[in-house]
Amino acid sequence: MKKSIHLLCILAMCTTIACVPAKKLEDLQVKYDNLQSDFDEMKTMKEYGDNTLASLREQYAALESEYDQTKLDCQEQKVDFERTQASYEILNRNYKNLVNSNETTKNDLRYELERLDKQLDEKKRELFAKESSLQLKEKESAKLKTELDALEISLKEREKRVNELEAKLAAQEKSVKDLKDKLTTSLIGYKNSGISVVEKDGKIYVSLDNSLLFKSGKTDIDWKGKTALLKIAESLKDLEDFDIMVEGHTDNVPMKSASIQDNWDLSVLRATSVVRYMTTEGKMDAKKIIPSGRSKYIPINPAKTSDARAENRRIEIILTPKLDQLMDILK
Repeated sequence: MKKSIHLLCILAMCTTIACVPAKKLEDLQVKYDNLQSDFDEMKTMKEYGDNTLASLREQYAALESEYDQTKLDCQEQKVDFERTQASYEILNRNYKNLVNSNETTKNDLRYELERLDKQLDEKKRELFAKESSLQLKEKESAKLKTELDALEISLKEREKRVNELEAKLAAQEKSVKDLKDKLTTSLIGYKNSGISVVEKDGKIYVSLDNSLLFKSGKTDIDWKGKTALLKIAESLKDLEDFDIMVEGHTDNVPMKSASIQDNWDLSVLRATSVVRYMTTEGKMDAKKIIPSGRSKYIPINPAKTSDARAENRRIEIILTPKLDQLMDILK
């Protein structure tokens, strides 16, 4: 579970802000935020439900114990009542038999009879109170059991959805690893030619040095870069569960020419050239790939040296797992 939550955190940085397709990136960010919020809420509700279920079970057990004791008291009260009633009937018969006996005996029996009448009424009231209490506890017990059953069903459903979510996250993690391995294998011949494939924050970054793709200040792709891009396109053209972003990055040296206004322009045009080539010559679906320019603002190496600037001039193809299936689970 911790590993899944870690992957969710990793997915939090899945959507980057692009210069060209702002609407697409905003939609991805909203999807991710909703996913994170729903996941946390579901987890909190599950923990709250577990605590509530334990409390209700304790109440239910206490109520059952009290119910059993009340039922036992009621049965004992009934036996006592029947015993008193039998005594009353015996005395009543004796009273009638002795009604004509001496006055003293008659008075004593009358007094005893009245006492037993009062005692019988009191026993009746006690019995009625016990029966009423028993009926009330039966209703409370039935209500509590209904609530327990409903809560258990709800918790099982939430647990099922959490398990489904964890399975999807694990499957996405595997697909990221498999795709990275596939790209690494297909580009093994370019290992020392300015191409790297890394997995970071739940995404795959295919980084290509500008020296492989473009001449200085140009946006036309060099033949060496075209060969590498075709291999990448071959690995990605049938990809379904990833969003594909092509980002152009420049160094911090200001750029301006007749056709290029600044570093923003250069980074966007280079990313667009790569996307155009991968969709036309590489036969990738243009609906699945987005070009974006980041100018000089996300350097790999912040040092102010020629080597650092060369390292920062690059094209990054960023592959981000889609969140659609995860969001369907949380609906």
